Amino acid sequence: MQQRSRRELQRSLVNRLAGGLIRLFVERGVSPFHLTYSSFTLSIISAVFYALTQASILFAVYGGVSWLISGFLDAIDGEVARLSSKTSKQGAYLDSMFDKAGEALVCIGILLSGIVDGVAVLLFCATSLLVSYARARAEGVGVSLKGVGIAERAERIILISAASLITPLYPASLNIALYFGAALASITVAWRTIHVIGSLRGERSSPEA
Repeated sequence: MQQRSRRELQRSLVNRLAGGLIRLFVERGVSPFHLTYSSFTLSIISAVFYALTQASILFAVYGGVSWLISGFLDAIDGEVARLSSKTSKQGAYLDSMFDKAGEALVCIGILLSGIVDGVAVLLFCATSLLVSYARARAEGVGVSLKGVGIAERAERIILISAASLITPLYPASLNIALYFGAALASITVAWRTIHVIGSLRGERSSPEA
């Protein structure tokens, strides 16, 4: 129940913040695929900005803003698909794949920035991918993990983007955010693992009809 309420709260928040824009996209016939591709393109741009941070610390800000907008587009493409009746398994698959590819590219860009520890980037990237893998594998055995955990993609993007915005004032902020994000992602992986094990045990112990 709490998981469902959290997802409903997130959807309600997105609709409140971008309801007008979502309706505009639906009325104009904008394809959800266009939003997915735009989100991925912005992830690439974000990675390039981060990689250029060695030239100027301000590029970290540009990288954070680009990734934040990318995450915003990713957050609304599903709603656009739902309201325009264009949801599909192909769209869901491509959206997920582009999300992971974009996140990996941003991590590479941050690594090339020269202002963070390589270990911090490695931990953040690895744990982030584990969060996604835990959900995908759980769905493979019939357990939904929507809303389970505290560091889903949206939270991770907001954390890193916020740290990037204050990097010119406090250069260590991005490094701290990476370690903190990795810690939250690790908690999420453990939380999801426990949830899946509990759900599968419940199914095994429940009497057959």
